[in-house]
Amino acid sequence: MSINHDDKKHAKAILAAFYGRNIAESIRINEKTIDLIGQMLEKSNSCTEAIELVPRPISPTGARPGVQWALKQIRKTGTRLLNSPAQKVSLTCKKAVAASFRSRLELESY
Repeated sequence: MSINHDDKKHAKAILAAFYGRNIAESIRINEKTIDLIGQMLEKSNSCTEAIELVPRPISPTGARPGVQWALKQIRKTGTRLLNSPAQKVSLTCKKAVAASFRSRLELESY
């Protein structure tokens, strides 16, 4: 299978988002690296979806939030799930996925 120039450009843009431009340019795009980039996107998206479901605490440290706070969090999370807005990738997920895939990408690019 031949990978066209535009697909390679998009793959490099994704790698640059995960690793920065210098590292992205050092990785050769081939079928194996394309497969790994696809896995990276799937893992980072599923991780981000899971993190977005975690409520953000607003009460002082050690204080237990009440029912009103819980209902507010349920409404916010439920609305996000029902509306399914365009999700951004969580920075935490991005860093974890980038770290777990970097060596495999570098190995498969040669």
